[in-house]
Amino acid sequence: MFKYTICFIKKEDEILLLNRKKKPAMGVWNGVGGKIEKDETPFESVIREILEETGIELKEVTHAGNLILQSSAGCTGIYLFIAELPKEVSLQTPVHTAEGILDWKPVQWILDKDNIGVISHLKHYLPKILDGELHLEHCVTYDTHTILNYYTHNLNEKSIAHI
Repeated sequence: MFKYTICFIKKEDEILLLNRKKKPAMGVWNGVGGKIEKDETPFESVIREILEETGIELKEVTHAGNLILQSSAGCTGIYLFIAELPKEVSLQTPVHTAEGILDWKPVQWILDKDNIGVISHLKHYLPKILDGELHLEHCVTYDTHTILNYYTHNLNEKSIAHI
């Protein structure tokens, strides 16, 4: 079981991102999520983290795959989720929070090849998730903030079942 979750909350052609105030990923835009607490499932964790970080109470999120980050410092796994903001819910941004700045960002802006403001590995796997390619494990090897290698493989049913 991995230690972390992250969710990409969609509203039409925008995604809610967080520019973190602290490490890891300080000063770059990424999805909303955090550490899984003891006795918590990944689903419970991501729902709780979304509420804590955004004030949005989502009832449904979709498991969108896993992210494995490998570096000389070690290996970390993250459960990836995607959700659609219900039409009756609104969040005016930008909003400064204890975690950082929340803001709705257009997908085109997030994925722009010249945009160095988003976390570096996001541009590799987010297009696949948005295209409905779920249940992939995205593996990223990096040195400091430079990606050395990226590849995917399909998750097996056993891996998906325990989420």
